[in-house]
Amino acid sequence: MKEFSPRDYLKIDIANNFGLDKENWDTRINWFNQHEEVLDKLIRHAEKPALFYAGVMAWRDINNGIASGYPISLDACASGAQIMSCLVSDSKAAKLCGVIDTGKREDLYTNVYNHMNKLLNQDGKITRANVKRAIMTSLYGSEKVPTDVFGEGEQLQAFYESMETLTPDVWELNKFFLDIWDSTATKQSWVMPDNFHVHIKIMRTMEETVHFMDELYKVPVKVNAPKKVGRSIGANLAHSIDGMIVRELTRRCSYDEKTVDNVWTSLVLVGRDKAIPCLELSPDKDTRMVLTLWDNYLKSGYLSARILDHLNDSNVMYVNQQDVADLIDSLPKKPFEVLSIHDCFRVLPSYGNDIRKQYALQLSLIAKSDLLSYLVSQLLGKPVQIGKADPDMYKQILNSDYALS
Repeated sequence: MKEFSPRDYLKIDIANNFGLDKENWDTRINWFNQHEEVLDKLIRHAEKPALFYAGVMAWRDINNGIASGYPISLDACASGAQIMSCLVSDSKAAKLCGVIDTGKREDLYTNVYNHMNKLLNQDGKITRANVKRAIMTSLYGSEKVPTDVFGEGEQLQAFYESMETLTPDVWELNKFFLDIWDSTATKQSWVMPDNFHVHIKIMRTMEETVHFMDELYKVPVKVNAPKKVGRSIGANLAHSIDGMIVRELTRRCSYDEKTVDNVWTSLVLVGRDKAIPCLELSPDKDTRMVLTLWDNYLKSGYLSARILDHLNDSNVMYVNQQDVADLIDSLPKKPFEVLSIHDCFRVLPSYGNDIRKQYALQLSLIAKSDLLSYLVSQLLGKPVQIGKADPDMYKQILNSDYALS
């Protein structure tokens, strides 16, 4: 992974807010260097003028030796597609959304747009914006939006052909989510590896008849009831993983140094590398949480950093100490604050390298884990084992340059 100085990250942030976030790193830095003297004149032309101006003010401050406290922003490149490509280790899709490095800043929406144009041989009749709209919804099971965007003719056919070609295993996963819909269920529930419980009611639109001024009116009402067909599984699973990534990045980047030191001391004192079963009849609150998180890890293959808040001398023998030590070793050398808005992460420029590494690590851990099998097993109420298209893909993710951009 290419690293940058804090000053370079501020340059990148200013270029991003001008509208160059889809360019390569060097292009953004060079653009800033070429326009540094005229940044004030470019504010009205910026894609995000307020943030662009805030970045320019921060640049002035650091040049005057003033600590501005301004956080840069780094966004995930199509986070939904990133997550789904990691769940099934689809290396073709992963390369198109920044998960696997290709030497340049990839853009899934532009790649699909270009592929469609080649199939149709009609540049200009479709737009990237419409392609993006179709991709964002179709990856979550929508058929209506792509049809609304492209009609029912050759453009729609080219869209589906492009998705199947460029994101083959992700597209199969999308169809799988549609196939496993339970037409008798009134809710869907699952537990994330960090013990976050997800409960989603299935809502159905029904009509009720009401009387008003001697007239009968039919009013649509949302009720919690089974639906014969549903398309929300893919979206809800991906969003729940999105939320877990935010929680994990916050835990890992903003860790309490004293807490981590205490856990490390406990590991050294115990000195075992294999977990032993808990024989306590009524373990304390921390031990119960350690056992819960460890069980989730054994089932999902994903160890949440939440466990660090509950490990101590009396319960560390119930986990594999080497796995916990590896988790601690993966933390940033110095903790820092993260502000997150969905898949946008804001940190001080000094921590730009760290947040990119931690985000890539999250994607790698998901790709290495059995998270998809773990979640689908809960949805279906029976053990399910889903294989990986490329089992070794997780090794490549750590070198990704543009997972966050």
